[in-house]
Amino acid sequence: MRPIKLTISILMILGVVGIVLMSNFLSKGEAEESLNNNEESSNEMERSAYPNVDIITEITEEKTHNMAIHYPEFTEPTLNEEITEYVTASEKEFLSEVSRNKEILMDLPASLHILFDIHQFAEDTYSIVFNEERFVSGANGLQSSRVFLANTNNDEFLQQAEILIDNEQNRNEIYQLLLNEFEQSAEYNLYFFKDQLEEWIEDENNAFSNMFLTDESAVFKFDKYVVTAGAAGSPEISIPLEKMRDLITDEWKKRMGLEDDQVPASPEQPTLSDGSDPDDSPEGTAPLSAKQVALTFDDGPHPTNTIEILQLLDTYDAKATFFMLGNRVEFYPELTKKIAEKGHELGNHTWSHKSLPALGREEIVKEIETTNEAIRKATGERPTAFRPPYGALNDQVRDAIDMDPTLWTIDTLDWKSHDPHQVLSIVEENVTDGSVILMHDIHESTVAAVELILKSLDEEGYEFVTVSELNTK
Repeated sequence: MRPIKLTISILMILGVVGIVLMSNFLSKGEAEESLNNNEESSNEMERSAYPNVDIITEITEEKTHNMAIHYPEFTEPTLNEEITEYVTASEKEFLSEVSRNKEILMDLPASLHILFDIHQFAEDTYSIVFNEERFVSGANGLQSSRVFLANTNNDEFLQQAEILIDNEQNRNEIYQLLLNEFEQSAEYNLYFFKDQLEEWIEDENNAFSNMFLTDESAVFKFDKYVVTAGAAGSPEISIPLEKMRDLITDEWKKRMGLEDDQVPASPEQPTLSDGSDPDDSPEGTAPLSAKQVALTFDDGPHPTNTIEILQLLDTYDAKATFFMLGNRVEFYPELTKKIAEKGHELGNHTWSHKSLPALGREEIVKEIETTNEAIRKATGERPTAFRPPYGALNDQVRDAIDMDPTLWTIDTLDWKSHDPHQVLSIVEENVTDGSVILMHDIHESTVAAVELILKSLDEEGYEFVTVSELNTK
């Protein structure tokens, strides 16, 4: 009988071991599935309005200088190398000037703005047009531009000479087209120098690197003083493609749809309903509670960080205000629309994050209104809040805007520390009923900080509302 009892004992032991192993296997599977789900959630990304191209924004605020740098990031890294080299060189040169002039910059900080426009003129092919504005000291700043023509299908930059047929006859034709436009321009004709345009067109080293293309025009962008007096700034002359067709190679005529006298029609501008009062507060005003705070996010939207923040806000049934840059809204209109659909407040943070007191009234209005229009185009709604870059205001800015500016009571310095726990500490040490908390959704570390802040303040009994809701309390 002993062998039978031994066999039963062995079987029981094996059974127990099997159950333990199976339990561990199932637990491991559930853990891996949970991890995969989390990875899938965190990897969610909003698509750009421009296929294969995203926008990167870098904002720096120091005692001696401010920088707002915007540049494209392509899906394939090959194209990014030259763009990064250009941006890095400009930033390095600027910071070197700042270092040499530190003493005089404590009262009037230097500024560097690198902006860009993007135009798709053929399939997978874009004009990237950089504008750099640099002010360190003295009465006048430095303005310059740089044009890149990028083919995202072949991952290469194009030269204008690959598109234009460059010969003496065609140069004469380009000269006449530009001459006519300058002389007929109310904006430039008083400052235009015909002899300098002649020198420019006759220069053998001129490869028309200042020309970029849109779906309607060939645009020649001149730096300051090249063919006009300084008062004209950096002139741009647009020549309709129908006038340029015979100057373009057959290959590019085909790729741009210019064959058989078919020039692309001007894109139809969408019409937006404007039946609502622009000054109306967002719908769904939250009921008053004992303690309320407004979470605010500047410089977005961001294709991944903003999505994750929206998910966190949903978890806590929280509402926030997003002060968005117009040039980023242009890249991510669907994400902007998602912010509105979730009941968050739409805020205007200007088009390109320039310090508004340094601008003239016309440029201030342009920075604000072009952003208003970008947000309206994406969401059908006008923004109900406005925050000036760097919080910088003066009487001219106040007079130029039609919304009360919103600043903040708690600066988390998330852009500086990139430390979620340090951000949480700043909030917990300073938060009170009615606090307006400043963060930036372009930084990945801010996502983790938001999760910590939501958890902490929720446990303290705070309700998360928009700035407009806070102002009605």
